[in-house]
Amino acid sequence: MPRSTSIVTACMNRQAHLLESAERVAAWPHHQEHLIVDWSSAIPLRRSDLPADPRIRLLRVNGEGHWNLCRAYNFALARARGSCLFKLDADCWPEQLDHPEALATGATLCRFGSGPHGRLGQWIMDRTLIERVGGFNELLWGYGFDDKDLKARLGCLLPLPLEELPEAAIGIIQHSIHYRAAHRDGRESQRETPGLELRRSQALKSATSLANRVVAAHCPWHAGATPSRYSQTSAGDWLAEAGSLPQPPAAVAKELNRLRRVVFWSRFLAIPEICVERLPEKLLPAGAHQGPAITWWHRGYWHTIRRLIELPVNALAGLRGSLQTTRRMR
Repeated sequence: MPRSTSIVTACMNRQAHLLESAERVAAWPHHQEHLIVDWSSAIPLRRSDLPADPRIRLLRVNGEGHWNLCRAYNFALARARGSCLFKLDADCWPEQLDHPEALATGATLCRFGSGPHGRLGQWIMDRTLIERVGGFNELLWGYGFDDKDLKARLGCLLPLPLEELPEAAIGIIQHSIHYRAAHRDGRESQRETPGLELRRSQALKSATSLANRVVAAHCPWHAGATPSRYSQTSAGDWLAEAGSLPQPPAAVAKELNRLRRVVFWSRFLAIPEICVERLPEKLLPAGAHQGPAITWWHRGYWHTIRRLIELPVNALAGLRGSLQTTRRMR
């Protein structure tokens, strides 16, 4: 039977991107459904805000205090109706992409995006494949490694390397790591200097990405894993059921907490990791999903001592760049 294709998009507080990309998705003629999940945005997304395309379905999940890609997309994938699932973030749309039937080289369709600016995290595949691996690993949170974990588990079912979509197949709105971090939880850090906030976003990405690698190794996700459960309210919205969110074992959770703390502060303040571990947690706290709180003394250290520590490194990097330029000119 021909594949029926559902495009699934989940977002939190990124309406500006979503409204632009949804118009472009609506122009693609090869899907039967565009399922959009509003993951507890501070300002709820309204159906009237979206294009007048009858293929669009809008669902809202309430009660979520932070963005969680794995849980949000598992929720969306479970409620999509198509036999072919096309995962596209709020800043993406199909572009120069054939009908899904033409993308399948055999009986199975599984292709990931290729190229820069977030295209690697987009994919199109048969529903049966995503069900065989259990979807995204809901023990992961933060930014990073969710797509690599999914690819690794799919690689156990399919010949490697996995097929790719050409770069031109997916259009994307380019934006910085800072924009993604600042908008995902409705937290726009206007009080911070741009350089400090960018460094904070990069440090948080490094910390959560490395921690996600560890939890994926200790707690591999599979088709038999139990994802979060949701109940629909009388208003038509959805809520996660209390106690249903997957949690790692206590020993693993403790190690992840330590790892996120050490990596975040070492990247953010340029302090050696061994020193972070020796300093009291009261000074360098572990934080949670949004990352540790930045206090006045963190800002003071960042603007003074950190700059002195990095001064010789930046000088050597500049010298190396000058030497490479000189060699090229010769």
